[in-house]
Amino acid sequence: MDVFRLAHPDDAAAITEFTRAAQAGLTTVPRNRERVDAYIEATQRFLAGEASANRLLFVVERDGVVMGISGIIPKLGVERPFYSFKRSRHARHSSQLGLRTEYETLQLTTDFDGWTELASIYLAPEARGQGVARLLSLGRLCFVEAHRALFDDRLMADIRGWVDEAGVSPFWEHVTSKFINTDFEIADRLSANDGRFIMELLPSLPILMNLLPDAARICAGRPHEISRGAMNLLMGAGFEETELCDIFDGGPAISCRADATLIARTVRGVESYRDGPQRLMAFSGAAADFRATLTSGDVAQGHVSEAAQALGDVRIALAQDRRNGQ
Repeated sequence: MDVFRLAHPDDAAAITEFTRAAQAGLTTVPRNRERVDAYIEATQRFLAGEASANRLLFVVERDGVVMGISGIIPKLGVERPFYSFKRSRHARHSSQLGLRTEYETLQLTTDFDGWTELASIYLAPEARGQGVARLLSLGRLCFVEAHRALFDDRLMADIRGWVDEAGVSPFWEHVTSKFINTDFEIADRLSANDGRFIMELLPSLPILMNLLPDAARICAGRPHEISRGAMNLLMGAGFEETELCDIFDGGPAISCRADATLIARTVRGVESYRDGPQRLMAFSGAAADFRATLTSGDVAQGHVSEAAQALGDVRIALAQDRRNGQ
């Protein structure tokens, strides 16, 4: 059985083994042992109630093997402002000429400060296509539901932006790099630790998107192909598109209220341990003892597969919204 839980120090070597291959753009994925250790330490400090700690790292374990990671940043804007570009639409009309024009702008903003972020998912190569990503994603929503007082009522997720076949981000090339004159990888790495350069270098005035090449304009709010599945999964769990996008690669930001997620809307206790036709999340415990797994049952009847008994006194919720197939 695949089990979603918080990461602990014994997981660090296994996590580093597969995250070191993560590409630039996955800012919240720890790509070396030092950062993995720091994420796990921050997780332990957050659970201990330290005000300065602001990160949770989770794993999915299968038969003692770590299959992937995901994370939560409980409150954005604590260490530094969380910057996004806000896309706005405008229209102008000339009564004299009978002409009308429409255009979009990008405006640097910190609208997400104070929100809770669902941070990047990253899988070990052997875990892909086996449902591990769904467990890593929805497990975070189960943890939020079980610990609502620890998180903001507003949840968001930054989705990786589109790049071409050569791995180049047109949005970075034609927009952000014009103000931050360095390589994408360098800016991405620096932003994970200290984002002061973003405020210092990016313009406070709106950027007119109609002056940009089409290749850049269509990338504002466009997800990377390998991240589209993760985005669709969260959209199926209650998230919606926003007008905000990533300042580096233009990736979309999506959001949902904590009480409107698929987990929050369908959670209930268990009446009996028997199988059923629905795909469910089963979860139990709190803090370091929290566990979750994907299973089957019938949420309306309170039925869940006998395998879920291994987690103890569980609650269940839908893991898939049949209305949209996600």
